[in-house]
Amino acid sequence: MLLLCLAHAAAAGACLAADMPVALKLLMVLLIGLSCGHALYGAALLRNRNAIVALEIGDSGVVTFRTRSGQWRRGTVLGSTFVAPYLTVLNLKVDGRRRAYHAVVMADSVAADEYRRLSVWLRWRKTAAADEKI
Repeated sequence: MLLLCLAHAAAAGACLAADMPVALKLLMVLLIGLSCGHALYGAALLRNRNAIVALEIGDSGVVTFRTRSGQWRRGTVLGSTFVAPYLTVLNLKVDGRRRAYHAVVMADSVAADEYRRLSVWLRWRKTAAADEKI
């Protein structure tokens, strides 16, 4: 959460330092503050009813997830998914829904073995998809 707040603070600082009218600066800082609140409420604190609170990856590669509201949904992993040793941002597309679902998984928020398996699965999936395009 600290990094999320620092990133928003840096964006607000950049807006304040930019050469633009004061009213526009204030509007931009207000919008960045709202973005920070929305991100904290939904992704970091998992309070949003659409926040992903559980994940299951099937043998066929289909990802099933449960939202805070208790609904189970099936999705496919988007190419914009980000995997790093400390953080994974899982972007999922659900049929019939215009916007993607996003799950932020910190390495220290799940068991080390589970995080490693998720990271390896996502990396191999991306490698296999790249090989198919060649």
